[in-house]
Amino acid sequence: MRNDRQRLPGANGEGSRVSFPGVSFRTYEHPAALTALIAMKRARGFDLLLKKVHGAVGEPVVRMQHLTSAVRVGPRQFPRLHGLKEEAAGVLDLPETPELYVRSMGEVNAFAVGMDRPFLVLSSELVDVMNEDEIRFVLGHELGHVLSGHVLYQTVARIIASIGLASFPVAGLALEAVDAALKDWTRKSELSCDRAGLLVAQDLDVAVRALMKLVVGARAEEMNPAEFLQQAAEFELDATGWRNRVYKHLMPSGSHPILVLRASELDRWVRHGDYERILRSGEYEMRSEDGQATFRGGLRDHIREMKDKRDQKAADRALRGYAPPAQRGNDD
Repeated sequence: MRNDRQRLPGANGEGSRVSFPGVSFRTYEHPAALTALIAMKRARGFDLLLKKVHGAVGEPVVRMQHLTSAVRVGPRQFPRLHGLKEEAAGVLDLPETPELYVRSMGEVNAFAVGMDRPFLVLSSELVDVMNEDEIRFVLGHELGHVLSGHVLYQTVARIIASIGLASFPVAGLALEAVDAALKDWTRKSELSCDRAGLLVAQDLDVAVRALMKLVVGARAEEMNPAEFLQQAAEFELDATGWRNRVYKHLMPSGSHPILVLRASELDRWVRHGDYERILRSGEYEMRSEDGQATFRGGLRDHIREMKDKRDQKAADRALRGYAPPAQRGNDD
């Protein structure tokens, strides 16, 4: 559907940015994330586990855990970060802007958390190594989780990872399968929200640099986005064989997909043309129509996207490389 986009004044007196009034999470949902979400919700015991964690922990405990040693961002504290957050929320047209906090974590990291009232947390290390354009991507990514309704599930996953699955027994159920499905969805949901981050950053090179800095921090200044994407091309893991076995072995060990693969997936989304149609032509799904969207229709669209992606991956493997990504800035 073609929609009337708008331009918002840039944060901190910078240039304007395209916004997407009424945009739905369906616009940027990755097909692998949808498949994983369906599997997670169908896992036996998922609803019971969700209720147990929510009842045992609750919103006040979650907020206290994260916010007693963090600084809340606002017009009088970290005002430039506050401007970037408000701009990013405006680009995605969030009905309500979550609070943003900064805390030291000892790593370059960011996340959205909360049981009922989501909020965002950036590590001070991330703020130190990323420029404002890259922080836009990170904020857009985390706000994508909020808009998609991911945050409750992510928070449950964080709590289980912190205190263990055994703390939430459910009579008659072995919850390891639920935990595995939750972890699988958590990883794949990152692919969706990288797309949301790109819709806010509106520059692929910026998004790739931000992902690079999640890998190596400030050392990313010595790296090159095109070379990083070339590395991803050489590590293409869709085919069978030893590389796919390594991929399947490594993926369950973390909460996020391998970062070179995240960059590769984002680059492929751009080259497939979906990003350009959204940014340049205003063709995107509206949240006002979420209730009318059928599950079967959405799944059919995602199956089609997965087929297109497989074809693109095959072409990528044949070429065994990527052309340097063109600079993609703003447009009317």
